[in-house]
Amino acid sequence: MHLGSAFLICQKAIVYFEQCGQGNIVNISSIYGEMAPRFELYEETQMTKEIEYIISKSGIIQMTKYLAKYLKGKNIRVNCISPGGIFNEEPTVFAERYNAHCLNKGMPESGDVAGMLLFLLSEHSRYINGQNLIVDDGFSL
Repeated sequence: MHLGSAFLICQKAIVYFEQCGQGNIVNISSIYGEMAPRFELYEETQMTKEIEYIISKSGIIQMTKYLAKYLKGKNIRVNCISPGGIFNEEPTVFAERYNAHCLNKGMPESGDVAGMLLFLLSEHSRYINGQNLIVDDGFSL
């Protein structure tokens, strides 16, 4: 569902942007599209990370790169944001384990990802194309 819906949305957006002569697509993936899960974070919680999630998020990143190259010369940029886990009242043991892998602030909040989205949609990022930008306070290092 993650990958299929992202593909269909891109497909429709590309048709529209081709008619406009320009466009900007920003896909949303996950750090787990770039790295293997840290299963130890989920021990003693009801949480887990399914293989389907990992595969679909990896696919979104590769689709982003594919489309950016495929649309060369059409003035349509395609980028991706891969956030870390977004803080949402997770169990304390999980949040502590997660934050121990971060470098400064810990698990990002939704506003941290929204700022990156606004940047990618702005003219300030006009030379960024085909990239996957990670927003995770160093968790994936």
